[in-house]
Amino acid sequence: MALGTDQMTITTGANFIPELWGPNVILAAERKLVLRNLVWDWTASGKGKGDLIHIPNVSNLTVTAKAANAQVVLSAPSEAMVTLNINRHDEVSFLLEDITKVQADFNLLSIYTKKAGYSLAQQMDTRLSTLFSGFSQITGAAGVDIGDEQIRTAVEFLDLADADQEMRYLCIYPTQKNALFAIEKYFRADFKGNTENTIVTGKLGEIYGVPVYVTTNLATSANARLNAMFQKEALASAVQVGPRTQSDYILEYLGTLIVNDAIYGEVEARDDHGVWIQS
Repeated sequence: MALGTDQMTITTGANFIPELWGPNVILAAERKLVLRNLVWDWTASGKGKGDLIHIPNVSNLTVTAKAANAQVVLSAPSEAMVTLNINRHDEVSFLLEDITKVQADFNLLSIYTKKAGYSLAQQMDTRLSTLFSGFSQITGAAGVDIGDEQIRTAVEFLDLADADQEMRYLCIYPTQKNALFAIEKYFRADFKGNTENTIVTGKLGEIYGVPVYVTTNLATSANARLNAMFQKEALASAVQVGPRTQSDYILEYLGTLIVNDAIYGEVEARDDHGVWIQS
């Protein structure tokens, strides 16, 4: 005998089937943020007051052959300067109402406070990377992977500028990491066996003695990726306040307000100490 179509199904029993939430959440992936720790830090000079930091240049003096019975030739260079403008005040804020805080099965204050701090740090890092497009020394081409020639050219630019051999860095987008994997000699020599590099966030290894950092936090300019090789003094930054986290209970909204903010600035300090490596 046929049973018909009146069986109990997941549709008829929907009110008896619970919806379950896992003990964890899927956090948005975070980019490796590396630049702020690699550039010239003028934070100490900007603490507490002021909105401009003047960084004067100091020229090398000219040597003159001493003529007999003549006075010495005096050097009196007119020096230029770089101005670091502390003009950024960025914030990330959210308000969590009590009912959500009480009924949620997760510590939303903790989760989103960490995310707010990361978003602010990412913005500060991004502002530094956009300065790469201001370097007058350029190698590579938009849409073309970086090769050994471009890296050697960048090293040559820095050498010709007498940039200090110490604290030189190469920052590349992940697609260029893949391109460098195809250059076998890097992994026979410079990259070989240096397991300590895995300790530093985003650090890949060294090429020609220059540490390599990989991050997705490199935008594009004129369709070219903002990879760069630079010596520390190519870019300067100063953080006057923060990043800091402040909270307050807002009675009118029956909720907790969280505000993350920072006051800071950045500038290209030494143009010939940086090279934009386009890809």
